[in-house]
Amino acid sequence: MALSKFNVFIDDYGIVFNTLTGYAMALSREEFEEMKRGNVPENLKDIIEEGFSSRGDEVESLMAYALNKNVLEPTLLLTYNCNFDCIYCFQRGFRSNSSVSEEVVRGFINYVRKNERGRKVRVTYFGGEPLLELRKIEEISQQLQDLRYTFSVVTNGSLLTPSVVERLLGLGLTHVQVTLDGPEEVHDRRRYFTGGRGSFNVILGNLQKVQDKVNVVLRINIDSKNLNEVEQLLRELSSRGITNVRLDPHLVHSNLYRHEYWENLIPSSKEAEVLFNFWEKAEKHGFQVPQDVFRLGICVAHVDEDIVVDPMGNIYPCWAFTGNPRYVKARLLANGEVEVLKPELGARSVLKVMKSCTDCPFLPMCMGGCRFLAVLTGKGYHGVDCRKETLASLTKLMGAQLGKGR
Repeated sequence: MALSKFNVFIDDYGIVFNTLTGYAMALSREEFEEMKRGNVPENLKDIIEEGFSSRGDEVESLMAYALNKNVLEPTLLLTYNCNFDCIYCFQRGFRSNSSVSEEVVRGFINYVRKNERGRKVRVTYFGGEPLLELRKIEEISQQLQDLRYTFSVVTNGSLLTPSVVERLLGLGLTHVQVTLDGPEEVHDRRRYFTGGRGSFNVILGNLQKVQDKVNVVLRINIDSKNLNEVEQLLRELSSRGITNVRLDPHLVHSNLYRHEYWENLIPSSKEAEVLFNFWEKAEKHGFQVPQDVFRLGICVAHVDEDIVVDPMGNIYPCWAFTGNPRYVKARLLANGEVEVLKPELGARSVLKVMKSCTDCPFLPMCMGGCRFLAVLTGKGYHGVDCRKETLASLTKLMGAQLGKGR
């Protein structure tokens, strides 16, 4: 039995972790050393075959998986308009009151029908603030009810009232993503309504009422300015009973439009420590640590079928590039066809970035890195955004956590 090239051996704790399957296993010292030599102990063969063995060319299999997913996951930006005026918004420079046109809506529905091929369809509605276009979400969802269709909404949370959630649940709503930047004082300095009013209490009031109705992903932006206030936020959420949410810590980076705000980035050498400490604090305050914290690094940039369409019908590699004319890779036509404009931004071109990383055990978690961050750091769209140092540190810290009970 050949062992997977994506096995990571955490020496101090005798733990092997597979970055492709997400499996981790504690071994005796003898078993651990035997595995490191490439041999499989007889008593572990069934377990190893399940999550730590190789099945052919693993890199090619990873690429094939990205190119042939069993679910279609397109994204539609319903508007660039927003009822917030967040200080760091990368869409500020091109915000408008226009909403998605009927032609683009028709093209999106036709696209889904042409490409679903009996698969599940999971649409993400994005913005701006997509709940400003609630009726469009309802209209599109009603027309896709005969498919295996569900959807999620990326929202600032201010309009996420119980009545809105109830309206959408019957049409296929399964998840919402909402962002908080810290406790009230911190959050309201960054994420406020267009008139300047803070949004923290409005969002928390909504979360208290909807967390048991729909799956909530709570994104928490973290930089060196609010790092020390994160635990206060977790404490406040817990005190208000808002614990039935999935936490998603996000270490902020520069963006293409508003560089001046992000002067307090967390150094890459500290990223793993910050994330690990976050999860320790979250667990202490009653939050569940997701089993798939170490998830596959496949994103929409790796999958051409998972189009990201804006209100004008422009298609981008991923959410982060929306609104930037340099990164319009295609156009969505009213008949559901896609007119490719820049094939060099396509998935096959992006997946080639992986070729220089084939010997790295962290490849499934990284896939050559984020295209957006590669651009930001001057490596170019097809450059490698290497996260090996952070991922290696994070797995060691994971090993320390798992090793506590041994």
